[in-house]
Amino acid sequence: MILLRCYPRLTDWLYFTLGQHPSFDYRFLPVYSYGFFVALGFLFAAAVASHEMRRREKLGLMRGVEAEITVGEAPRYLDMAVYFLTGFVLLFKAAGIVSYQKLLSTGQMTLREYMMPGQGNIISAVISIFQYGNVWAGLLGGVAFAALYYYQRNKDKLPKPVKKKFVDMPSNHLGDMVVLAAIFGVLGSNFFNYLENPDDYRQFWDDPFGSIFSGLSIYGGLICAAAAIAVYARIKKIQVGYLFDSIAPGFILANGIGRIGCHVSGDGDWGITNTSPKPSFIPQWLWSSYYEHNIIDEGVPIPGCVEEHCFRLAEPAYPTPLYEFAMCFTIFLILWALRKRLTHAPFMLTSVFAVLIGIQRLTIEQLRDLSGRDTYRLPFGEFRQSEIISMLMITAGITGIVFLWRKYRTILSKTEAV
Repeated sequence: MILLRCYPRLTDWLYFTLGQHPSFDYRFLPVYSYGFFVALGFLFAAAVASHEMRRREKLGLMRGVEAEITVGEAPRYLDMAVYFLTGFVLLFKAAGIVSYQKLLSTGQMTLREYMMPGQGNIISAVISIFQYGNVWAGLLGGVAFAALYYYQRNKDKLPKPVKKKFVDMPSNHLGDMVVLAAIFGVLGSNFFNYLENPDDYRQFWDDPFGSIFSGLSIYGGLICAAAAIAVYARIKKIQVGYLFDSIAPGFILANGIGRIGCHVSGDGDWGITNTSPKPSFIPQWLWSSYYEHNIIDEGVPIPGCVEEHCFRLAEPAYPTPLYEFAMCFTIFLILWALRKRLTHAPFMLTSVFAVLIGIQRLTIEQLRDLSGRDTYRLPFGEFRQSEIISMLMITAGITGIVFLWRKYRTILSKTEAV
């Protein structure tokens, strides 16, 4: 079972589940468990947000704006060149992995050296992308991408391009908002994590990519992503209250799915030591875990292990990521049940979300291993950053609920009666 030990990469799990084949060891492929579950969470969040936005659009609560688009334009050579280059690089590197599989699987060449072996300035790094690959596959990919673009544009070409007006609905911008949430979420997570634990970034210039994803603060990601989306919504004239209410259920679901990635990869997001006897009715993987083969190589060596990550915790710990998944999924169900009753009160569902995620986070922090995190002294005690933000979220959420209930009491009462 995937929850009984850590699998830093999904290819690790596939390798040991489907049978080990020394002739073709594909575990070097960068299908990291944490990234996979985060991406899966984004997909679920986008699907939920799209459903809720379209529902509010049908009710006339989220309105589109008139826009203009030019149709019937002929294919452009510059665009064809970009498509060719994109297809060439993708197929050149992807197919080349087969040619260099032996070097990669035996460690004679790292995946980073294969993908971008150049050192120094950015120009040499870009040029180095074209090292190590399959030229014929790259040419085939480039031609295929360019031809597909040419066919699609040429099929819709008109003798004379025309401009058409259409109503640009808010749901059309969901893809842009997902990208904004990903970018500012990662940046915000790192910024808040840096404030609490600057040691995570001391080796930033040695491994900038690894440093960016080594420590993430969920609250930092939430706050900065929400701010970026709010600004974007204002620019695009999208009703922010209804937008946030549409996003809230999917966000908490995505957070829970991401926590499964934390558990499967063993990224250090586990709980405090738990050496208490296990109750008979609770499975072991839900009670405590040694997080064997964790991706950060924390703990003591595993005797006889010859894998890449051969460490386990000295003492078992609470599998708090699994608890967080259960809590987040429960919150998602609550928000999903309330969403129609609170549809006509913008920001009300968001306020409920703020209270519930604050309680969830404040609760789980009591079991998580955060011994290396800084604390902040307040008049009524010392607290970690996440605990302070949790209390602020709960306070803000309750304040919002009270204010919005008074403002929309009549509408909410009628909605409940229906």
